[in-house]
This record gives sequence, structure tokens and C-alpha cells, in this order.
Amino acid sequence: MNTPHIFTIENTSEIGKPVEVFLNGKKIYHCIYADTKKGKVVFCPQPLKVHKHKKKVICKTRYGRVTVEYLNSQSKVG
Repeated sequence: MNTPHIFTIENTSEIGKPVEVFLNGKKIYHCIYADTKKGKVVFCPQPLKVHKHKKKVICKTRYGRVTVEYLNSQSKVG
């Protein structure tokens, strides 16, 4: 079975499987992008902050060992 290595909000809602993202074993909340091959995670820290001049939500990028788990099963990806 060909498992994906890039997880976004759009492609996880298309397959109907919610996921949990872990970076170096620590759960990441409010993740909007995860790449298990590159080890890259993009998330929005809470409370949400908006950039003063660009009017965009501030997101942070972190690198490390990324693991993605489907909530309704025991399978791990990454």
C-alpha cells in the first residue's frame, strides 16, 4: 500500500481520517502541514497572533523526526 508522506488539512479531510502529528515524540497541536520524509512541521501556536502589517496568521516551522498517527487505527506513518 502506498502511504502518503505529506499531510495537510485538505488531504486528511479528503480521505476522512483525522490524524495526530508528533515531532520528536511530542504531540503538536494545530498542525497545518507535516512532511514525514523531510521532517518538517508547520503549526499555528495558540493563542493565534496576526502579523501587524501583513494581516496574516503567524505560523511556526519546526524540524525533527515526524510521526503521523491515524486516530481510528493503530497504524503509524513516518
